[in-house]
Amino acid sequence: MIIMKRLSILALMTLFWLTAVDNSVLYSASEHTTVLAEVNGETIDETALQDRIKAIHRYKPPIQSESGAGSIKILDLLEQMIDERLMIQEAYRVKLDESPGFEKKIQSVIKNQSIIRLRKEEVLDNINIGEKDLLDYFKKHYEKNGPAPEGEFEKRKRRIRKKLKKEREKELSDNFVKLLKEQSEIWIDKKLLGLLDPEKNYTGKKSIIARVNGQPISLDDMMSDMKRAFQKRARMYSRVKTTTKQKKMYEELRQQTLDALITYKLVEQEALRRNYIKDPAFMDIITRRKDRLLINEFKEKTIYPLVIPTKKELTKYYKKHINDFKKGYEVWFNEMIFQARPDAEKALKELKEGANFEYLAARVSERWIPRGSHVWVNSNRFAPDIRKELNRLKVGQISNVIPDNRQYKIIKLKGKRGGEPEEFSRVAGKLKKIVEQQKFNTMLSGYLAKLRKSSRIDIDKKTLKKIEETYRAEPAEQAETTD
Repeated sequence: MIIMKRLSILALMTLFWLTAVDNSVLYSASEHTTVLAEVNGETIDETALQDRIKAIHRYKPPIQSESGAGSIKILDLLEQMIDERLMIQEAYRVKLDESPGFEKKIQSVIKNQSIIRLRKEEVLDNINIGEKDLLDYFKKHYEKNGPAPEGEFEKRKRRIRKKLKKEREKELSDNFVKLLKEQSEIWIDKKLLGLLDPEKNYTGKKSIIARVNGQPISLDDMMSDMKRAFQKRARMYSRVKTTTKQKKMYEELRQQTLDALITYKLVEQEALRRNYIKDPAFMDIITRRKDRLLINEFKEKTIYPLVIPTKKELTKYYKKHINDFKKGYEVWFNEMIFQARPDAEKALKELKEGANFEYLAARVSERWIPRGSHVWVNSNRFAPDIRKELNRLKVGQISNVIPDNRQYKIIKLKGKRGGEPEEFSRVAGKLKKIVEQQKFNTMLSGYLAKLRKSSRIDIDKKTLKKIEETYRAEPAEQAETTD
């Protein structure tokens, strides 16, 4: 799917100032390690394989499970990495990297990674919260009326540290932005700003609302962000009774939106000015991101155009799998439950990379009660989002992350029975996705098979076997020390 021309300004500011740096992308370029495979002269080394294994089991060490070392087969993992390398090479061969659209994607990656790096340097690296800071805060807020119970400080320490870190982050980021503003030339078309209404479209000839060090902030960006912010606060605005108060709220909305755009432009300019692309570690990040983008580009431009299904193919699949399209059926399932979506997304990623559902659920789910084979639940009892996923799943499959009230769930379908088939017209959209995915997998496998035939691929199976033996042996030792 083609990426957006411009990410939401507010979202990017949240990325810069309010979220933690993604440590998985801020690593130094790895030193040379043992080469496990060569693909047309390009190497895949042991460090790359170990990084992939770590990404699969981030929560806990891959403790030995019933189906092996975390259900991961090292050779299969290496074969997957070889396939990825073949796709990247093919993308270069047909010059997918030279298209204007792809160049814009790479520039966006460089810009966003530069912002992350700048935030690390100016904010995160300067946060220093010591034991005294924690104790002072505890005394001030928890011992107003006398000494706290024994052990209360240790109990509260983690929460206090988190709060102090958040306060320090805001202080450092605000000071940094203030300094950037003091050193910059900022021009605002105040007359035009006062005319903008979040409920209307501007019809004048002007197309620029402000300039930051000579670089324009477009009116389109301003209107887009302002309307988005207005929609989020629609209920609050609807309760305003007086025209005077409404005008004041609109004025605040305009100013807040423009301030966010100006702040982002200042941060972007400073991040790019520091020219992080000269740093080998930074370029290693960009190269890896470029590889992922090339894989996606290869699939989007080369494979996907071949998999759009015909009505005949959809009808054939529907008739053959009509039992998969029932309503009012019963299900038997297991589920993981999380309070935070990022935790659920991390667990889902591990599952997609081969982690065992029951094994992982017992360790990371905030509530884990395995259901017995006799527990069947009618699908009509579930919320719409869960029922939609259950309709999609086949027995043995795992759902995406499903919002459910204030929780997030991942479901593994273990059984499905009963119900009446839905009409073809009602499930046509679902059928299209299923058949597309099947054709995509078939086409991709066939294409990769051809690439493998015309490529030189050498695997160091002896070294690979040693790694697999080590990987399977380590968990048994870790299991004894992991509580």
